[in-house]
Amino acid sequence: MAPDISKNLERARRSLEKNKLREAVAAYQAVLDESPSHQESLQALGDIYTRLNEPALAAQYYGSQFDRLLDAGDGIKAAAIFSRFLRPHPQPPDRLMRYGGLLQKQNRISEAIEQFGASADLFLQQQREIEALACYESLALLDPENPARHAALGELAERLRHSDLAARSYLRAGQLTQASGGLDEAIDFFGRAHQLLPSDRTGALLFAEAKLRKGDAEAAVALLEPFAPSDKDTSFLALFGESLLRTSQLDRAREVFEAYYRQKPESFGKIFELIGAYVRAGEGDKGASLLRQMKDVMRGSRKEIELSAQMDRLATSFPDSLPLAEAIARIYEELNRETKYFDALVRLFDLYLVAGRLKEACEALDRLVDIDPYDYRNQQRIAQLDGKVDPAFLQSVLSRAAKAATVSTRSEGFAGAGSDAASTSVSASEEARAQHALEDLIVQVEIFLQYSLQSKAVERLTRISELFPGEEERNERLRALYERANWWPTGAPPKPSPKPVVAVPPPPPPPSVVEAPPVAAPSPAETHRDLAAIAEINRLMYRQATPREVLAAAAAEVGKHLAVARCLVAFGAPGESAQLSAEYSAPGVQAASAPRISAIVDALSKSQPDELGAVELHAAGAPRLRELGLECVLGVPLTDKETQQPAGALLVGSAAPRKWKPNESFFLQAVGDQLVVSVNHTRLRSLVRSLAVTDERTGLLSRGAYIDCLLAESNRARSQGTPLSLIVLQLDHGSELMRQHGDAAVDQYVEQLARALSSTIRQTDIAVKYTAWSLVFVLPDTSLENARALSEKLRQVAETVQPQWGAQKLTVSAVVAETSSRPGDEVEDRVTEWINRAEEGLDDARQRGGNVLVPLATP
Repeated sequence: MAPDISKNLERARRSLEKNKLREAVAAYQAVLDESPSHQESLQALGDIYTRLNEPALAAQYYGSQFDRLLDAGDGIKAAAIFSRFLRPHPQPPDRLMRYGGLLQKQNRISEAIEQFGASADLFLQQQREIEALACYESLALLDPENPARHAALGELAERLRHSDLAARSYLRAGQLTQASGGLDEAIDFFGRAHQLLPSDRTGALLFAEAKLRKGDAEAAVALLEPFAPSDKDTSFLALFGESLLRTSQLDRAREVFEAYYRQKPESFGKIFELIGAYVRAGEGDKGASLLRQMKDVMRGSRKEIELSAQMDRLATSFPDSLPLAEAIARIYEELNRETKYFDALVRLFDLYLVAGRLKEACEALDRLVDIDPYDYRNQQRIAQLDGKVDPAFLQSVLSRAAKAATVSTRSEGFAGAGSDAASTSVSASEEARAQHALEDLIVQVEIFLQYSLQSKAVERLTRISELFPGEEERNERLRALYERANWWPTGAPPKPSPKPVVAVPPPPPPPSVVEAPPVAAPSPAETHRDLAAIAEINRLMYRQATPREVLAAAAAEVGKHLAVARCLVAFGAPGESAQLSAEYSAPGVQAASAPRISAIVDALSKSQPDELGAVELHAAGAPRLRELGLECVLGVPLTDKETQQPAGALLVGSAAPRKWKPNESFFLQAVGDQLVVSVNHTRLRSLVRSLAVTDERTGLLSRGAYIDCLLAESNRARSQGTPLSLIVLQLDHGSELMRQHGDAAVDQYVEQLARALSSTIRQTDIAVKYTAWSLVFVLPDTSLENARALSEKLRQVAETVQPQWGAQKLTVSAVVAETSSRPGDEVEDRVTEWINRAEEGLDDARQRGGNVLVPLATP
């Protein structure tokens, strides 16, 4: 057989040399008859028929060569032959599918898709659906984001009863269609998949989710119900819980969401949505119960901030729900969030009053007065209860509440519940109305005097003297107002004052009316707005813990109220650098440096106030204003009313030329007066607190002052944007030393240690005796690195202190921690985390044997 092949090959080659192509074809055909897969003959016949311009016959032999090369694993040559010789001519679907697979391996995706598509069409024409299904699978794999590919695959697989493949394809088609916005078409695909495999969990979840998106929550519940007893996966629980929530099956939704929350504690939002659904459905008690349950869980995982935010959202969304308001108030009381607790009690009082639950309303009012006796709304609440509850209770509350300038005190007392006030005589009613009119006028005078509106106060006093002549002889409160205003009715001489010890020339007789310089009166709307703002700012300043916080709060509120670019407050004697300063800058305005603030304050102090007591500066006369981006400034000097000494300045600045109004000057003066009082009171409270908690032996603050100190300093650091650190210095093996040498000896050593270390720290640093053998140093304006350097120095000094009981060498460990600064954190949360972190550092130092420095990372 082999000799015949060799002879025919030789004959074919000679024929080609002589260009006898037909004879060469016959010879090569004879070779193929003997060996159908002979590579040279196949190649040569394809080339010869090409030369003979018979491409169809050439393609036949090139196709056979393509198949042989592909079988041999020579994909490169096979691809080249197909691309050059076979592409122009129709090919059988098997060859097209093989070529598509070859292109797929070569990552020629678009060409492969074309070949698989063509081969699938030919297979379907030949009714070879299994082969067409294989092509559709390849198409879906190559073009995975095309839903039409998956839909076609699913339809063919369904026709061939390949349920698994068909369901998977329909699900993928539905997912892609839903992602592109075709929800209805996606639901159809999911439905077809679910019909093929009703027990498939994935299909049921996708179908249910689409139904839920469409608004058909009932259908979603029905789809998920068969899986509910055993499926505890979080994705299933979230979807099932949401479906139950939307169908108002709230108790079942609660069980599901609680199971979901146990697995994903960070995903608590749905629980609070459920609380809102309970309230919306009129089941506020259940919502409040769930809220209290979440309080315990979230406090245990230290998520008080998130809890507070969710409760604020609930309170805003459902202001009329009494059970919810009660739960929120109780939780804020437990969290020791005084401001939020106060606001919650305000809502609770109003709800109790509307519901007619007067006993609970009284209890809420009692707590409100305990928290803030200076709240200007206390008198209004008392008036709302007048005639409905025991007058003795109201009188008791009134005696504890500070007299608010916006509400008068009823001189005739409280009527009491069930009184016969309605049957009083006509003359008594007229007298009561006159008394009310007098009270209203007195209140107005108190307002104007409190906020330095002298001319308005005199105007009202004149009106009182005309309507109620001689009333000052019977009304001590009115007589006190005359004295405060330094004004008396005509013909009524002032009450003589006690004579001074040192003889002085007698004062000139007072004029009948002493009036303030005439100024342009502001509109009633502006006056009302300013007075309301002043009262609110006073209340806010009163609640601040430190002088710096008082200044920061005042600057921010004044700046916002007057809508200025900057508000600057400086506290200190003129000519000296400010002891305290604060600044408000509008959004987009860069904060000013301390030297620039001092320069503006100095310029203000050197200027002469106008007739209203204010100072105006303009950039034309004070070029340094432009360094702060200001064109004009309105300011008032601050004066300590007790010492009559300058105390600083309060000023506001505008980035554009501005004509300052008289009421703006009055506003700054009123806030400035209250600012000085608030700062002095805050300093006094701090001094009293320090004196009350100082350790007698060491002179350091005692453990009782520790948390208050951290709260105050943390609040200050947050408002000023400065770092705050602490150092805990602990005597190693302190408990063993106390057992060996006694409490008195160790106490004496700690006294020596405190005296030695006090010279090492700054005057602004705060030292606290933490335990019997440890000290804490609170370091304002100190970063972690600087605190670490100081701790090394403190440890070196401590090594030089020798105990009284002998030459025993003692060692100390130090823990250094900087307060965290996560946005939105409450001060109490920051301090709690700070203390816990320091305690963990002490445990670490003890486990390492002592004599170590433990710097703690800041969260």
